[in-house]
Amino acid sequence: MARPDPQHEIWDKHLHPHLRLLLPSSTPPIHLEARLYLPLPLPPSLTPHINVLGEYSTVPKKLEDLDVGLREGLKDMGVERVVVASHPWGRLGGSMLDPVITSHLITSIYHPYHSHTTDPSTIEGSVPDPESLNPSGATTPSPAELCGKTAVITYNVRGVGLSGGSQPWLGTGQDPDDLAEIEKIGVGLLGDSVKEVFRFGYSWGCLLTILAPFPTPHALPLTKTLLVSPALTAFKGITLLSSKKFPAALKEHQRHLNNRPIWMVWGNKDEFTGSSTYTHFADEMGKEVIKGIEVEDAEHLWRRDEGEKLREIIRNWLDS
Repeated sequence: MARPDPQHEIWDKHLHPHLRLLLPSSTPPIHLEARLYLPLPLPPSLTPHINVLGEYSTVPKKLEDLDVGLREGLKDMGVERVVVASHPWGRLGGSMLDPVITSHLITSIYHPYHSHTTDPSTIEGSVPDPESLNPSGATTPSPAELCGKTAVITYNVRGVGLSGGSQPWLGTGQDPDDLAEIEKIGVGLLGDSVKEVFRFGYSWGCLLTILAPFPTPHALPLTKTLLVSPALTAFKGITLLSSKKFPAALKEHQRHLNNRPIWMVWGNKDEFTGSSTYTHFADEMGKEVIKGIEVEDAEHLWRRDEGEKLREIIRNWLDS
């Protein structure tokens, strides 16, 4: 069967065009399986490499084995922002292929109006606002135009998929340091055009997103963070012996975002954390630290119509 043309088709039955990679962890020689999703259209310089952009079966490439032409093509894309996404706990089956990442996050970025339930004209930003016209008559970039300059990098933590090593039963081990390393490598592949980095954590991944070391501000500005369904009750046990607890790490993280609040979204039917626990936690942290959003009828896995509600929240976060 012929491969869909990634320049012109939405890959409904395939993953969005991406590079599948094996990247060094924070403690080489352990490598981590990663996927670098790319905006469309692809520049002509990447056309010769189209065969490595693609599907589940694509053989991952080590960083040192990437073709020089491919590296140059990635820098030709002019990517201005990178979203780093972290997945649920691997010991419960979580991986970088979780639908919250591969479907909800990716669709919100690359196909923001590809929806069965949302009329594009009802989404703020889909139609230019007359007030957005500047004196020359041009409009400010639309959300779709901004997302055309966005890449996403996500990875399997140690012991998941083709990633080496293993996950600890208690604590986070090297996982936060690994996230920071993947972040740095991903931005390095895309070149000097990158202006900012966003972090996206889902479930267990929220903990890594917050505990990961901050990038150097002048080299890699981290400007936005979104947490989806953090398992707050479990985090207390996981960080019991840690030197940095989740609430303290959240406050430090928010200060690093130039005091912009961290977005946190949860469903009121989450199977792991009660709605009242989320609400109390957000209130206790304060609105300056947490922008809390509760979604009616949503569960931890964000299936059915609640998944589309999550996509709209992600779109709003990207545009904020």
